[in-house]
Amino acid sequence: MKLFVGIDVSSKKLDVCFLDSEDTRLKEETFPNDLIGANKTKENILTYNQQFHYENIVIGMESTSVFSFHPATMLDQDKDLKRIGAEVVVQNPKAIHRFKSLFEEDKTDRIDAFRIADFLRFGRYNKTVIKEEKYMALGRLTRSRYQVIQQLTECKQHFLSFFP
Repeated sequence: MKLFVGIDVSSKKLDVCFLDSEDTRLKEETFPNDLIGANKTKENILTYNQQFHYENIVIGMESTSVFSFHPATMLDQDKDLKRIGAEVVVQNPKAIHRFKSLFEEDKTDRIDAFRIADFLRFGRYNKTVIKEEKYMALGRLTRSRYQVIQQLTECKQHFLSFFP
């Protein structure tokens, strides 16, 4: 049996759905989007694994800018989750949105978390590499440098327009 954990990430909270391969919703819960919330998610995963001895555990969430970075990194680098072979995947929101559009239901964060877990259950997700902090910092520096160069060029062109 397998466990699929769908996490709908927002700036303030994590809506989490625990779904097994038999399409049974074990639990749906809302945690704060901080270290405490990620640890509670981890504790639930470890408890369910102790109870049912899953052969595979997949934890998935949509890539939501900076909001999904911290929970994804924490869950991916956790020693206890690595020991039981848990896999953390961060998916493109477009893929999840297309999957959700197959079902006619209201949009709530709990339903979104369930649909993310359901998407993982089908096994059509992409294996992703969780970005490390040093690469995220390098990306931010590169984007900032690009923005400064653009602004400098714009200022020079503006200044030159006064002195032909």
